[in-house]
Amino acid sequence: MNGKTLARLPIYGCAGFILFLFLANVWNFAVERDWPKLRIRSAAPLAGVAKPKPAPWSLEAFLDGETQKAASANLGRLSPIFPISVRAKNQLIYSLFGASAAPGVALGRKGQLFEQFYIDEYCRRDGSVDPGRLSTWARTIGEIQESATRAGKNFAYVISPSKAARYAEDLPASAPCAVRATSMPDKLPPYLAALRDANVRFVDGADLITAERPNYPVALFPRGGTHWNSLAAGLTLKEITRIAPSSLSAFDFSWRLAPAPVGTDRDLADLMNLLRPDLDYPTTDIAPVQPVGACASPPRLLAMGGSFVHQLLAAAMLAPCPPQIDYWFFMRTEDNGVELGHYRRPPGETGNGDRVSAESDELDENLRNADMVLLEENESNLSTMKQVGLLRESARRLWP
Repeated sequence: MNGKTLARLPIYGCAGFILFLFLANVWNFAVERDWPKLRIRSAAPLAGVAKPKPAPWSLEAFLDGETQKAASANLGRLSPIFPISVRAKNQLIYSLFGASAAPGVALGRKGQLFEQFYIDEYCRRDGSVDPGRLSTWARTIGEIQESATRAGKNFAYVISPSKAARYAEDLPASAPCAVRATSMPDKLPPYLAALRDANVRFVDGADLITAERPNYPVALFPRGGTHWNSLAAGLTLKEITRIAPSSLSAFDFSWRLAPAPVGTDRDLADLMNLLRPDLDYPTTDIAPVQPVGACASPPRLLAMGGSFVHQLLAAAMLAPCPPQIDYWFFMRTEDNGVELGHYRRPPGETGNGDRVSAESDELDENLRNADMVLLEENESNLSTMKQVGLLRESARRLWP
C-alpha cells in the first residue's frame, strides 16, 4: 500500500461510514411499514420515545404532502445512530449544566428525578375544593363498596402518593413553588373527610409514606424513579389487608437493600436516555416471612387504578396465598396516547402477566368473580380519573 493510499484512508473510512448510514436508512425506510422486525436497530434503543409512524404510501397522501412530511420526520429517527446521538446530547446537558434534556423529566436537589406533571400539580395546590364534586366522588366510591360488600367481596380504596408532594424538599429550584415547597397547603383532608362521611374503607397511602419516612434508612421513593419502591408498597398493602381482611390478611414481609435499581425503581433514569445513567442509589427488595403458595385455592383480586398499583400487586404475590390478579389501568400507548389496559397475572407471577380483553363485559366478569376489589387513585389526580366511574358502571350492570 503506497503513501497516497494510506493518506486517503481516513477519507475512505468517512465515505464508507456515510454510505453505510445512507444504505441503512434506505433499508429501514423500506421495511418499516410491513416488516418492522427487519429494521437495523441500535443495541440500546431510546426509552419512552414514541415509534415513528410509517409514511403513508398513496397518491392522495403524496399529493397532500403527508408522505413527504412523514418521510422527512422519520428519516433521522430511523437511523441506527439516532439513539446514541440523543444519548450523547442528553449526557452533555446533564454533565455540563446539571439539567435534564428529557421531555417531562426534571432534575431536583440531590440528584432526585421528578416527573414534571407531579411538580406542576403539587405547585398548583391552594387548598380549594368543590364540596359538591367531592361529595359526589366519595358517594360513588361508597356505592361501589356497598355493591361489592353485598355480593360477598372485600373492598378497599387506596390513595397512592406523589413523589413531588412526599419529598417536596428535593424539588428543583426552578419549580414554581420551590421557595414554599415544604409549606404548601395540605390537599388531602377534605378528600379524607368526604370518604369518611361516605363510610368508605380506605388507606391513605400518601400520608402513610410521610409517616413512615423517618422509620427507614432508605428513601421510600427511589432517586431515579417516579413510583414508590417495594418497601413503600409493602407497607401500604399490609395496611390494606388490615382494613379489608381477606385471604391476604396474613400478609407480612421483610426487606433488604436491593443489589441495584431495576424496573420502576429506575424508570425516570431510563427516560433520561443518558450514555452513563446515574444508578448509584439505594432501593429495596422485599421477601415473604411465611411460605408462599400454602393454599388450596388462590383468591381472585380485581385491581383498578393507575401505575402505582403495579408495586402493590407485586407485593401481593408474596402473601401466603398469592391471588390471581386482573389488573385494569389506563396506560400510555406508543404514540403517547392513553388507553385502558387489562392484564391477567396467575398466582406467583411478579411481572405484568398477559394482556387480555379490556371490553366492558370482561370487566363485569372480573368483578362478578372477584374475592377482593382494590380501587386506587393517586393523590395528584384524586376524583379526576375514569377508573372510579368505570367500576361503578360495572357494579350497576351486575347489581342494579
